[in-house]
Amino acid sequence: MLQGEVAEAAKELITRIAAEEGIQLLECESVIDHVHLLLRVGEKSELSRAMNMIKGSTARLLFERFPGLRLDAGVNHFWQHRYGARVVPHDAEEAVSRYIVTQGDRLEKYERL
Repeated sequence: MLQGEVAEAAKELITRIAAEEGIQLLECESVIDHVHLLLRVGEKSELSRAMNMIKGSTARLLFERFPGLRLDAGVNHFWQHRYGARVVPHDAEEAVSRYIVTQGDRLEKYERL
């Protein structure tokens, strides 16, 4: 579902919601079926709050903006219920940021599916 104008809208909404909610979003890039985010948060509870805000708000707004998505996907939710998270050491932030922004360079693995 994360292709074309839906992908662009998702990234724009994630960026906007993060700014409105005071979430420190360092990077955001979508790839076909998922989004990579680099967030700066303090405690684990802050990450949970940030992800709940981002996922809940973007899902609602994307379904409003693109009502056909529910039918196309055959689901009533946009994001999966869980998310993966890793602690990024400060000295690895630049490398992780580069990995996120170059997601489009690795699309060939999706073309084989």
